[in-house]
Amino acid sequence: MPGLRGVYNILSTPFRPDGAIDEASLRRLTEATIGMGVDGITILGVAGEAQKLLQEERRRLIEIVMEVTAGRVPIIVGTSHDGTEATIAASREAQAAGAAGVMVAPPTFLQPGPALTRHYERVAAAIDIPIVLQDFPPVNGVTLSPRAMADLVRAVPAITTIKLEDPPTPQRTAQTLQLLEGRATIVGGLGGMYMLDELRRGASGTMTGFAYPEILVRIWRAWESGDRAEAEATYYRYLPLLVFEGQPKLGVAIRKEILRRRGLIDCAVLREPGPRLDDGIREDLEATLRALAIDDVYPPLG
Repeated sequence: MPGLRGVYNILSTPFRPDGAIDEASLRRLTEATIGMGVDGITILGVAGEAQKLLQEERRRLIEIVMEVTAGRVPIIVGTSHDGTEATIAASREAQAAGAAGVMVAPPTFLQPGPALTRHYERVAAAIDIPIVLQDFPPVNGVTLSPRAMADLVRAVPAITTIKLEDPPTPQRTAQTLQLLEGRATIVGGLGGMYMLDELRRGASGTMTGFAYPEILVRIWRAWESGDRAEAEATYYRYLPLLVFEGQPKLGVAIRKEILRRRGLIDCAVLREPGPRLDDGIREDLEATLRALAIDDVYPPLG
């Protein structure tokens, strides 16, 4: 599988009020996301609250998404763990379940060096599917310079895509691509907030959980077809929502509230510990959506 291109939606994990996984909502969300034209789906990412799931729940989530997807789009599975053996085990399970690739972040506080390279080498040797290198320091406290990422890709050819989320992402995308010399693609994240500038600097798409993935698909399709004016117009029209959803600490909670509002999940609850939205944030969200007249273009689906 070559490096990823396009829009990969990071699927939220719906929960019932009692904290159990809402399987019916998960099926509905997966089916709707495919219908929005995404190029692929990523599960068990940070935005999917993977760190809060039991191992049995992870397996069940993979099973459901694979069943609903039925091969229509590729599935990338997050398999990051602090231990190499645990990462290998999760990656092998993902491959056996039909994953097209795995997303692996560096173990917590393991900075670039021989030990980190060895971690990725061992994971790559244990599976036959590509690796997406996740560059997102807030998750693990690991800072990867453009040179460090390029060196990892060179040492571990199974890394075919970098999900680059350490700002300034447009600048770091360009710097890293120059060093990669075509060995891997780069996709953005961060809720799509910097998507247009990332594309301008050579990104091959985005991998994020934005609650209106069809907007990002529209931007990407326009960009790929050479219609820069349409890509820019769409991005700038919906930038206020990208920024609102991308608020630090509240982003996933806002996203799930939007998904609930769209009728894609029944309940917006996050598994504890997690933030809760107050009435003011909900009112601000409604004001933003009204200003964009979003229901006229993307009416609720449920």
